[in-house]
Amino acid sequence: MTNEDGANQQPTSLTISAQSLAAAGLEPQVRSWIGDGPNKAITAGQIVAVVGEDRLAQAAESLGWEPEDLAADLASRLPELVDSAVPDGQSASDTGGGFPGFQVRWAPVPVQDLTSDLQIHPGISPASSLTLNDEVAIDGSVTLTVRYL
Repeated sequence: MTNEDGANQQPTSLTISAQSLAAAGLEPQVRSWIGDGPNKAITAGQIVAVVGEDRLAQAAESLGWEPEDLAADLASRLPELVDSAVPDGQSASDTGGGFPGFQVRWAPVPVQDLTSDLQIHPGISPASSLTLNDEVAIDGSVTLTVRYL
């Protein structure tokens, strides 16, 4: 991926530590992610508070995303990422009451081969906006953009 000047631009990665989450008042959420039972949710706004607006904007720009979309994506994925980052069987009670340390590093992963199902849900404009007296040809196309990092 290159920037406007043609220079090689690498996607930014974000590192989120247990300490940064706790400092933002999210220790109860983190304990639920590493402990037994359901994971407590985190919001996109809380991600912004932990990561910082500037770092989030920089990472989002390198990916071609909007910062709020990246924050929402991280908020939805972080509980599972932390759950998988903590060693098997370790819970908050296994640390002697302390707060376990971990870091989750989020970065795009290069893909060489991708096979996927594509679902298309076509729609027709409301009858009030169509001319129903004449024949209307239905024609369409789809553009799929693949962006290389």
